[in-house]
Amino acid sequence: MTSSFTYRASGPAMWSTPVDGICALGAGELIILHHNARFALVGCAGTATTEQLAFLIRYSTGFVQVALHERACDRLLLPEATPSVRDINAAGHGQCVTVDARLDVTTGISGADRARTARVLADPDSTVDDLTRPGHLVPVRVEPFAFRGRLTAAAAALAITDAACPEYSGALFADIEGIGDPTHLADADDAESIATRHGLTLVSSTTP
Repeated sequence: MTSSFTYRASGPAMWSTPVDGICALGAGELIILHHNARFALVGCAGTATTEQLAFLIRYSTGFVQVALHERACDRLLLPEATPSVRDINAAGHGQCVTVDARLDVTTGISGADRARTARVLADPDSTVDDLTRPGHLVPVRVEPFAFRGRLTAAAAALAITDAACPEYSGALFADIEGIGDPTHLADADDAESIATRHGLTLVSSTTP
């Protein structure tokens, strides 16, 4: 699988190479991924922890998604919430019906519960019976052609997490909320500030 990750070094935080991002994800860390105008916290869904979800929810919009390959969505019988013909550039492209893990969750909304659901979604041995719906985590269907053309945000996140955690394919991600103006999504300064404060690796799939 190939991707178009680029390198940027500016501002208070150093933007890292794709290899650095992959290594950070493989070590069980979250990273910040820039794609077009979006800045998202990204982690490997298969190794998601309660602490990671708590951090992700705190600094993001709280709308947490898990990018999955099309074949995984087919295996888990996860239909798209909107028709597949919608514009691939739309922010909600590929979003499926929401789910919770069937076992070992309570309300489904807590950081612990959403981490559990993320791990179930990324587990190649999971079946449709391991999930309930509707739930509190949003799977996003990534079609194979997405890697050959212009990457969506979900496809960009999935490409880098696949390289880091190939045994558990799935990218946990959520858009970062603005710091100075929380009514808008984060810009580059916000992303660099969070990365500097918390020691996160920043990677870009496009030129910021």
